[in-house]
Amino acid sequence: MRLDIIIPAHNEAHRIDRTLTTFRSRIEDPAVRFLLALDRCTDGTEAVVDRHARVDSRIEIIRYPKLGKGGVIIESLRRCDAELVGFVDADCATPPVELLRLVEATSAADVAIASRWHPAAVLPGHRPLSRKLESRVFAGMVKALFGLPYMDTQCGAKILRRAAAQTVVPLLSSRDFLFDVDLLLASRKLGLRVVEVPTVWIDQAGSRVRPAQDGRRMALSALRLWLHSRVLPLPDTIDELLSLAGHSRDALASHTVDDRRTVDA
Repeated sequence: MRLDIIIPAHNEAHRIDRTLTTFRSRIEDPAVRFLLALDRCTDGTEAVVDRHARVDSRIEIIRYPKLGKGGVIIESLRRCDAELVGFVDADCATPPVELLRLVEATSAADVAIASRWHPAAVLPGHRPLSRKLESRVFAGMVKALFGLPYMDTQCGAKILRRAAAQTVVPLLSSRDFLFDVDLLLASRKLGLRVVEVPTVWIDQAGSRVRPAQDGRRMALSALRLWLHSRVLPLPDTIDELLSLAGHSRDALASHTVDDRRTVDA
C-alpha cells in the first residue's frame, strides 16, 4: 500500500538532516514518498533536503510562501495521491516505527493519531516543566471549548486514509497551531473513525517554542476557531458536509462512527 508522508519544515537546518537520515534508513519501502513541505525557509534547510533528494527519489520538495504549519500540510495533502497520507514533525520526536504503528491502525480506522498522554505512551528524556504545563493547559482548554474526546490533539503525527483526507481538507479553516484541532473536529462531524494510538515521543533539543508567547497565541487561536465554529458552523448533516467538501455519500459509505476508541500499546 502506498504511503505519502508530509514533513512540514520552517528553518529546520539544524535537525532536518538527522530526521531524514533516520526516516530513510528505517522506512526503506519504495512505495513510501516523503513530501518535504518547506514553509519559506531562509536558512540552509532546502540545501540539506536537496542533498537527500539527490540520492533518494522518494523525497519530493515542495516550496511554499509562509503559510504556517497547518497551511503547508493542508496544501500538501491536496497533492497526495497515495492510499494513505499523513504528516510528522521535522524534529523526529516521533520515531519512524511509531509512525508505522499509526499506519497499521488505519486498517480499522479512517484517521489514526499519536497520543503522548495515553496511559501507555512512553516519553523518555527530560521535558521542561514549563512546556509540560503549557501542553496540559492547552489540552484542557481544547477539551472544554470543543468537547473532543481525545487525550492529545496536538502530537504532530497523524495518518489518514486518502478518502478521509480528501473529504476533510476542504472543510478546514485553521492554518496555525489549531490545524490539528480543526482536522479532528471536521473528522468527528463527518463520522469518520478516529483511533488514538499511544506513542513513544522523544522531546528534541532545538525547539523554538516559547511557552509564554506561544501559549497566548495558541489560546487566541483556540478562541478564534471556537468563534468560527459558532458563527460559521459546519452543516449538521453528512450530506450537507459532503456537498460542501465536493464529495458524495458514496465516499463515506463504509464509515461508521467510533471515534472514542484507542489502541493499546
